[in-house]
Amino acid sequence: MPAPVADPATFAPMVRRHTRLVHAAAMSILHSPADADDVVQETFLAAWTHLDTIDDPTAICGWLVTTARRRAYDRVRRAARRPLDELDESVPAPDDTTPTHVCERSSLVHAVRAVLASMPALQRRCWELRHLDGLAYGEVAAVLGRPVSTVRGMLARARRTLEQELAGWR
Repeated sequence: MPAPVADPATFAPMVRRHTRLVHAAAMSILHSPADADDVVQETFLAAWTHLDTIDDPTAICGWLVTTARRRAYDRVRRAARRPLDELDESVPAPDDTTPTHVCERSSLVHAVRAVLASMPALQRRCWELRHLDGLAYGEVAAVLGRPVSTVRGMLARARRTLEQELAGWR
């Protein structure tokens, strides 16, 4: 790890002055306070080690926001590559732990996985980003590099497919 190059006497006031803005930039992309906090910390750590590379000290605010946004989008991209096997971890544990209920829940998770696996890959990723990761339509479009209208159409088809295929589970 490179040695810190920032001066602590000037760095602390900069952190206090820009933390809210950097956090807001991260939250606008991640919608998760914990993830946004991590991005803020990563951003200021990068600032601490790379502050000497900034030619114009008055541009620090823009540099911090840009760095935070890039790190937030990196987190979104990493989440987008999450394997489908993690789906069962996002399902809350049932209150009823009887063998019958556990078996039904397991069967439902298996059925949902099968339906998602049968979808075209891009349509499935749209659904996962929107419903498992909680991203907004615009964010899903940005991650996938598609227009928002395409994302809306894919999500509508994915929901219709899930509704039709899982109708027996109602």
